[in-house]
Amino acid sequence: MLHFGLPAVNGLVIGIIAVIAGIIILIFPHILNYLIGIFIIVAGVIWIIGGSPIPGAVSIILGIVILIFPRILNYLVGIYLLLLGLWFIFAGSALIIGIVTVVLGVLVILLPDILNYVFGIYLLVAGGIAIAHYYGLF
Repeated sequence: MLHFGLPAVNGLVIGIIAVIAGIIILIFPHILNYLIGIFIIVAGVIWIIGGSPIPGAVSIILGIVILIFPRILNYLVGIYLLLLGLWFIFAGSALIIGIVTVVLGVLVILLPDILNYVFGIYLLVAGGIAIAHYYGLF
């Protein structure tokens, strides 16, 4: 079985959930960013309750910024991919992977919503494969 480090989706129920989540993300692409912003705020509250006020406060502030500007998360991912690609090219001696990563980073920076659509499509495909596998088609 091929495995590319992506989250595994197995079983009928998880497959159905993945397909439904993929459809919701494709219809409302920014819902993913809002959910991540809410998750970061909740993690910040948990850190503060757990006795780590500085990381908690930073997480809450970052979560609020993501809720106010949901595309900022996609731009941060694009910048990360761009920097990672440059690192691959100049320090990691992986020219092809570096060039592909730089191109993906630039693509995400220029078209930030593409990231949400790609994740939505991934959930649809993975959910469909999980459902088909459950019924013995694979």
